[in-house]
Amino acid sequence: MRLLTTGGCGFIGSNFVLDWINEKRGQLVNIDCLNYAGQIANLRDIEDNPLYTFVHGNINNRSLVSRTLAFNSPECLIHFAAESNSIDRTVKSENLLINNVIGTFNLLEECLVYWKSLPPENQEKFRFVHISTADVYGTSPQETSGEINTYEPSDVYAASKASADHFVRAYYHTYGLPTIIIHAGNIYGPRQYSEKLIPVILQHAISGEQLAVYGNGENIRDWLYVGDAVAAIQLIAEHGIPGEVYHIGGEQERTNLNMIKTLCQILEQKISHPGISSFESLIKLVKEGEKNDISYTTDNEKIRKELGWNPNTSLNEGLDVTISWYLQQWSKDSDIVKLGNKF
Repeated sequence: MRLLTTGGCGFIGSNFVLDWINEKRGQLVNIDCLNYAGQIANLRDIEDNPLYTFVHGNINNRSLVSRTLAFNSPECLIHFAAESNSIDRTVKSENLLINNVIGTFNLLEECLVYWKSLPPENQEKFRFVHISTADVYGTSPQETSGEINTYEPSDVYAASKASADHFVRAYYHTYGLPTIIIHAGNIYGPRQYSEKLIPVILQHAISGEQLAVYGNGENIRDWLYVGDAVAAIQLIAEHGIPGEVYHIGGEQERTNLNMIKTLCQILEQKISHPGISSFESLIKLVKEGEKNDISYTTDNEKIRKELGWNPNTSLNEGLDVTISWYLQQWSKDSDIVKLGNKF
């Protein structure tokens, strides 16, 4: 299968691209504008691979998208590109609108033109796979499950992704463009942008800084290892049904407090830090400064029944790999993890 990805230098995208190329699944072209979360270094290992082509550009550049589609004739497009949900509250809502909503619209428009130009048998094979988030459902528990949850975005990031979802769905129902939406849970793993919870906690712990847990620490997340997410996305791209929505989650629900304690325990096995008794001793509950959403979980029932996918990585296994990856990366650029190194 010939693939076109957007945002393939980001966290989930780069893990997907690496797996696709290393497993020799087919030609892959990757469009990425290399914003704050898109790192060309994530794909350095395959930059000379003949199966891989990198295109530096923005999906809002419709002529670039059009030329890339026409020249490479992809059989499937996987849309990873997005302005990320950021802990930096100074990120402008306008950026989310431009990159997540208008960017998706422009991509849909060019894909529609491309798709209509294909012979009928190729139209039948083509898929537009949109990577979205469970954030679109909000953070309070809902009575429904599966893929029929109610859209209740509670912040501007979630609102932008929900809006993009609606455009993707509308292009299927209005024009017949074979689109699929994936709502992913809380994905973690190697190459995640450094502002996210796991790398932030690791950096603070290694530096001997306070590990802030907001609220009472009982807010729940469902953690999905990125390797399992990649396997699900590949399966959906190859066998998913146009017009459908699939949820992917790790079935590893943990409170925030429990998650941070687990991180500390695994980190304790890998490095030591002079001056503190344990990394867990750095944890402190902070009652203000963050919204205290209740839960953030995902139901895998549909993809399990229809496509046979299940997450295979336990939280401890995934965190062990993830922590080791970050320590190795940081040790190349800093002496911080060399203190008391146990490995």
